[in-house]
Formats: sequence, structure tokens, C-alpha cells
Amino acid sequence: MERDIKLPGKCPVCGSKLVRDPEEVALRCGNVTCPAQTKEAVLHFASRKAMDIDGMGDAIVNQLVDKALIKDYGDIYTLKTEDIMKLDRMAQKSASNLIEAIDRSRSNDLNRLIYGLGIRHVGERAAWVLAEVFGSIEKLKKTTTNELTKIRDIGPVAAGSVIDFFANKENISVVTKLEAAGLKMTPPRKEAFAKLAGKTVVITGTLKSMSRQEAEDLVRRLGGNASSSVTNKTDILVAGEESGSKLEKARALGVRVVTEDEFKKITG
Repeated sequence: MERDIKLPGKCPVCGSKLVRDPEEVALRCGNVTCPAQTKEAVLHFASRKAMDIDGMGDAIVNQLVDKALIKDYGDIYTLKTEDIMKLDRMAQKSASNLIEAIDRSRSNDLNRLIYGLGIRHVGERAAWVLAEVFGSIEKLKKTTTNELTKIRDIGPVAAGSVIDFFANKENISVVTKLEAAGLKMTPPRKEAFAKLAGKTVVITGTLKSMSRQEAEDLVRRLGGNASSSVTNKTDILVAGEESGSKLEKARALGVRVVTEDEFKKITG
């Protein structure tokens, strides 16, 4: 026999309002401080494509949360060496290295920070666009749906997610912690001459002189679009060591293929 089921309105763990993506069935908690989500949120924030905090992996994050040393990713910047040394199998040298990695992340560009916040439907490209358009977290906080949907690469779903994120007081509290911790809240630096303006560039294989993330950031600073997939709209494929299927596909599509050294000459 069929019967109606009343959907819950609040998260059973933290009590925050549950939200549902129009394209999905699942209800989700939008509060980044929710204990049920904290570990994954911190891992995302510390990940290579976000704030790139080397050494902050699953084992460390699990202990930090379980031992109540952090309640959200805003607390990362209050940690001290002696706090890290309370974790299992953590010597002073390892603890000091992690603190140094945390301190280095304070100077990351705004796009990395926006991506690290974990706003649903806001990926690397959207985070970069939002950083360029608004130039600060403060302005992004105050934006409207109408303003967001006028921006190229920001659709109505992503716009709604941004609005919902900053409408949550718990999320605002975490962002305030990050501001107080002295994180760099300026937009990504643009080069004077946009050498890759309008170009779609894919990086594949291993580069010797820089990480793939650094290469993609360079592409974006030079006005290009750093993509992860090769299509007939790809302008340049940078082939590092051990390039695989992307290189083969680029050649089949007639995409311009360059070596790492050639890429460095192009970008100056």
C-alpha cells in the first residue's frame, strides 16, 4: 500500500536546513560545520586543487576531528605544533612540516579559496571566474542571483548554490575565521599580456619544472581556459612525460601538441 512520506526539513545531526538540488532527489545539509560532513569538507579544503596543504590527508584529518582539535576548516589556522604532536605517530619534525604547509596556504589566490569552500556546483573554473569578477569574498557574500546568472560560466544551479552557501550563518562564521586568519583574499594575478587569451589548453603527463596545477594556473593567468579533456575545441595540448590517451586523441583530432619546453616559450 502506498503512503505519503514526509521529508525531513532539518539535518538530523546539526539541525541546519536541508536543501535539495532541483536536478536531484537527495536532500543535503548545507552547513559546513556539520559533524557528519566536517571530515570530507576539511579534506576538500586541504586538497591539491584547493588550498594544497601538503600532509593533511585522511589519517590526520580524522584524528583532528575525532580529538576535537578542529570543528571545521576554519580552525586549521589555529593549530600549533604541539596540537599536531598529540596525534598518533606524529613526531615534532612532521608536525612542524604540517604547520609550515598550513602557513604557506595562507597566500594562495582567491580562486583556490573559493573552490576550497566546497560550494556545491562550483568547480575550479567557476571558482576562478568568481574570483576574477568579484575580487573578494566580501563582495561575493553580498551578490545576488541576478548578478551571478549574468556571468558567463555561472549557470542558475551554481548561482543558487552560492546564494545558499552565504545565506547559512554557520558558513559565514567559518569564512570569518578564514578572514581573521589572514588568508589572501585577492583575485588571481593577471599577466599584462594575455598570451593565451581565448585558448583552451590541456595538460597531460608529468611536467619536470612545475606541477600540473601550477601549469593550469599559469594558463588561466594568461587568459586561457585550462581544461581536463581533449575535444575538437582544444587549441593546445601540453604533453609531459608518459602522456597517454589524451595525446593520442589530440593527434587524431589535429590539435596542436607542444612539449613542456615549447609551452614555457609560449608562456614566457
